[in-house]
Amino acid sequence: MSENFLPQNYLTCLLALPIVFALALPFLKPNEGSKNIHFYGVGASVVLFLFSSLAWLVTGRLKGDGLNLLYNSLTEVHPWFPNLGIHYAVGADGLSLTMMILTTFLLVMASVASITNIKKRVKLYYGMLFILTTAVMGVFLARDSFLFFLFYELELIPMYLLIAIWGGPNRKYASLKFVLYTLFGSVFLLAGILGLYFHISSTGGIAVQGQEFLFPIIQAHAATLAPTAQLLIFLAFFIGFGVKLPMVPFHTWLPDAHVEAPTPVSMLLAGILLKMGAYGMMRFCWEYLPEAAYELAPWVAALAVINIVYTAGVALVQKDLKKLIAYSSVSHMGFVLLGLAAMNELGFNGAVFVMFAHGIVSAALFMCVGTLYTRTHTRMIADFGGLGKQVPVIFYFFMFMSMASLGLPLLISFASETLVFYGAFLSDFFHHTIPFFGLKLFWHMRLATLLSALGIIIGAAYLLWMLKRVFFGEMPKKWNQLADASRSEVFVLATLALLVMGYGFQPALITHHFEAEVSNVARMYPMIHARKQMEASAARQIKGPKSTIKQLSSAESISGAQVEDTVEQQELVTYE
Repeated sequence: MSENFLPQNYLTCLLALPIVFALALPFLKPNEGSKNIHFYGVGASVVLFLFSSLAWLVTGRLKGDGLNLLYNSLTEVHPWFPNLGIHYAVGADGLSLTMMILTTFLLVMASVASITNIKKRVKLYYGMLFILTTAVMGVFLARDSFLFFLFYELELIPMYLLIAIWGGPNRKYASLKFVLYTLFGSVFLLAGILGLYFHISSTGGIAVQGQEFLFPIIQAHAATLAPTAQLLIFLAFFIGFGVKLPMVPFHTWLPDAHVEAPTPVSMLLAGILLKMGAYGMMRFCWEYLPEAAYELAPWVAALAVINIVYTAGVALVQKDLKKLIAYSSVSHMGFVLLGLAAMNELGFNGAVFVMFAHGIVSAALFMCVGTLYTRTHTRMIADFGGLGKQVPVIFYFFMFMSMASLGLPLLISFASETLVFYGAFLSDFFHHTIPFFGLKLFWHMRLATLLSALGIIIGAAYLLWMLKRVFFGEMPKKWNQLADASRSEVFVLATLALLVMGYGFQPALITHHFEAEVSNVARMYPMIHARKQMEASAARQIKGPKSTIKQLSSAESISGAQVEDTVEQQELVTYE
């Protein structure tokens, strides 16, 4: 299949299409119940999904040079503010296309879910959904850091309105908290982008003048940063994206936003918005700043353990059903951090797979919660009981998705999290002894992996306990008239369930789309590790006899060929 199969300016058309759909909404006259607006919203989201699927299908059939030619043909670079080095630059690779297809697919699911959940100001609602979609896709497709930041901030406006207008009783508080936390992270994100810009401007010379914000230029020059500067810029990006991930202690905005957001918005919030933070970490921190990522990996692993175990424990004691699922969502995003801390192909592939799997499973769980809330108007677990017989279809889907979330074998979360655990357990990049009140504590990726496994155990506890209290036991008489799932709700949940089973049975259906790009990033780290080991060995010789100075001089002039020879001797795990 030719790389010219896709239309010219395909990515620009993809970004513009939701805006066109939004601009057409004011000219539609709603009928009774705004059914025609709902049908328009669903139809437009299906068209967008099909159009985005073109690139997904074409890339799935290409390999090697053919795939690279396609990616090059998709790239568009046009000067925007050339004096400042700002361009309209968009492009795609396996990682960004995976996140893009997840975005457009979940938009379809959220649009169908909106039929039974959104009753007021329907035209404005779909307008905000389409603008949100453009902003999120722009984050994944941008190839200029200023444009990336612009799309990253644009997402704030529609999401704020979606929560503030269609949310629950405390929607104003939740929406404002969401904006304030995100803006806090954006300050660090902007600082990191400007730090790279000024470094490239001062060291790049005439050859890169006017191109300082472009991703290829950043990748080429970020490695020349001084170690301290690279660490500081890494931390700026890490905190900025960590707020969106979200990462403890910047996670408290998410449960409030989920609780107050309407069901379709919660599906998008968990399914795609959190992935913006994980994608940014992968792109800026681990791909462009690998030296700093290597140095800080032990701390990232510690944060991953905290994220997984602590928020799982918090979920265990929740009385609000939706808040329980929200904290469960935060816990599972910790596995992305664990995979990134592993710094190997298995860990990185697992981290991206978890991003995709979490998008599917969390969206389904919030849909399940929404089906109960629209019928009972309560989310308190204590108000339920014995609903399994009254609403068996909702019960079966809720139970199935809970099993997927806790990692039942042959389902998508099991496949993705197993890949992360395997990669983390086999990672051998750091061994640390930490003094603690006279004791020496050993810190290693295998220990981090074992501690993270507690999150799976606690996850099984809170999900099974939740199912027992909601669907088993004696049912209160006030729920005798509850109706089971509607056709639109069954369609959404059944579609998500098929993906959970399909990608669980055959993970390669999804992993082969991003494996090449993610593995290229992972291949940097064995070389960095080998060089660090040789530098450490050389540094230890400084404390030896003066006769070793000559040996030190030769050790300090390690060639790239020596590093590569050392790497080739290491036993590297590859993922196929």
